[in-house]
Amino acid sequence: MLSIGVEKLYKLTLGLVDLERDGKWPSKAQMKSHGHNLVDMHDAVFDELRKRTADKSAYVRGLLSSVEDDFVVKPLIAALGRYGQSGRFYYLDVLGDAPQEWESPEEHWQRIEDAVMLEPEIKDLFSEAMNSVSDNDLWNSFHRSLHERIALAIERLWEMIAVSGRNHALGEAGTQFGFEVHPRSVGRQ
Repeated sequence: MLSIGVEKLYKLTLGLVDLERDGKWPSKAQMKSHGHNLVDMHDAVFDELRKRTADKSAYVRGLLSSVEDDFVVKPLIAALGRYGQSGRFYYLDVLGDAPQEWESPEEHWQRIEDAVMLEPEIKDLFSEAMNSVSDNDLWNSFHRSLHERIALAIERLWEMIAVSGRNHALGEAGTQFGFEVHPRSVGRQ
């Protein structure tokens, strides 16, 4: 669901860019040309937003910068993109004697967790849990913090796109979009 959600958010953002620039929504073929490649869409969205927010407030530029600087976002987008392109069928293909040549979704998820482990607070929680391996409360606290940090990366990305839209970086239709898609308007799913 997360892979599909980010894909739709990126495709809507890129569609709004085209609408603002060309005066019309991109064709079905243009939208399908993005496929499920979230890494390329991520780069395209950020290239556009960097240009389109250059004259916006320090707050808007700061949101963009904080997402770009978040070391969890890139491996997260790579994992979600790989999942969207082929990973969702990885284990079914293994069971059907036609294993994919791609890395497993588990390996991509491990890269996300490795990035999160760079956070000193989470690294400390892990060390505490390792020092008391039978303490389930410590392990639960570590896992909860790990997963909350991953969710925070997605929520920041989502909010940044919405705020960019609200601040006219995605054209007139993008302004409405920004208000409607903002996490506080929609709520955490």
